[in-house]
Formats: sequence, C-alpha cells, structure tokens
Amino acid sequence: MSVSTRSSEAKRVGVFAASAAALFTAVAAHAADREENDEEPATPSLPFEVTPFVGYRMGGDFDVDMGGGVTQNAGLDDHGSFAIALDLRRDEESQYELFYSRQATNLEPNSPLGALGIDVEYLHLGGTLDVDQELPLKPYIIGTLGLTRFSPGPGSGSDDTRFSVSFGGGLRVPVSTHFSLRFEARGFLTFVDTNTALFCSSSAAGGFCSIRSNGSAFIQYEILAGAAFAF
Repeated sequence: MSVSTRSSEAKRVGVFAASAAALFTAVAAHAADREENDEEPATPSLPFEVTPFVGYRMGGDFDVDMGGGVTQNAGLDDHGSFAIALDLRRDEESQYELFYSRQATNLEPNSPLGALGIDVEYLHLGGTLDVDQELPLKPYIIGTLGLTRFSPGPGSGSDDTRFSVSFGGGLRVPVSTHFSLRFEARGFLTFVDTNTALFCSSSAAGGFCSIRSNGSAFIQYEILAGAAFAF
C-alpha cells in the first residue's frame, strides 16, 4: 500500500471517528435534554391526614385550699387516654394540626377530696415541623395552644375550662404513601388562677366548690401511639 493510500485511509478513519464522536455527543445531549424535559416532578405529599391515637397520661396536681391557711395536694391518677389529630399540610416540612385528647381518671384515693372522678380534655390548634427530611424515620416537633376542660363526676360541680399550651416531639414511621405510624410525647401546661374555685355548683342548700386551688399551673404529660391515614 502506497504512502498516499495509507494517508487517505487514515484521513477517512479520522473523519469517521470525528463524525461518530460528534454523533454520539449529539445523541447523548439530545437524550439528556429529553430526560430532563420528560422528568416528572416528585410526587407531592398528600394534603390531609387523620391520626387516631391511644395513649397514657401522667401528672396533674391541684393545691387545694383547706381553709385556715392549710393547703393539701390533690393529684390525679395516671391513666390511659385516647386522642385524634387532624392535619393539613402547609409545605413539605410542616403541617397545621387540630388535636383533641381525653383522659377519664380520678383523684388519688388519699387526696383530701377522695377518689373524685375527673375527665380532662384538651382541644388544641397548632402544628408540626419536621426536623430532618433525609432520615428514613421522620422526627418532628409539636407546638399547640387551646383549651383544657375539667369535668367532675356527677354531683361534684360543673365543668371548668381553662387556657393551655402544649409542646412535644414525635417520630413518624412511613409504611406507604397513604399510611404511617406516629409515636409522640407531649407536655400540657394549663393556667389556673391563684385562689380560684373549680367544679362549683349550687342547690337549695347553697353553693359549693369541690376544689379551691392555690396553684397557678396544672401540668400533665402524655405518650401516644397512632396510625396516620393520608389522603
């Protein structure tokens, strides 16, 4: 093969290689552009969520004015509770939340009022904020405010409603797009005015109040486990 023939062949190979490289580059660029244009956005989180909870609530004490400057403590028995949370997603990291929780319990038998039955209910509005979206398990914090209602047993006076706040934290365990598990711990602070009367009623014999409190706060803690349904 002559030098000129080898030179022509080398040129053709070079042109072919350059053309192939250019074609490959063009195809790759087109494929990347198509993939970018055809890529579907990430599926947004579902906007609504309903979570029923079962729980266990602890704490709750009244400083009862016994008269004559004597004060005794009347504490609630720790007892089970149930709750429900209705959530509306604000963005990918936070939700608005309407929360209701109820505990049916009694004052401790050794309290100055005996084992008086009391239901304690919380109705709060607030929200949750995710701590880290990258983790497989989703920790979050909770903040709410609202009302506490105390309901004594029959014949022990009327219901009493007070302002309260709540703070806590939780852990979400995703199972599917529409279902997850939630585990939470919350603390509730209810503001009770000093020297206030609770569970008052009146009759033909006159009025009475089951509790005359010297305390300024009523504090409870609750642990909860729930099943969250999103839609």
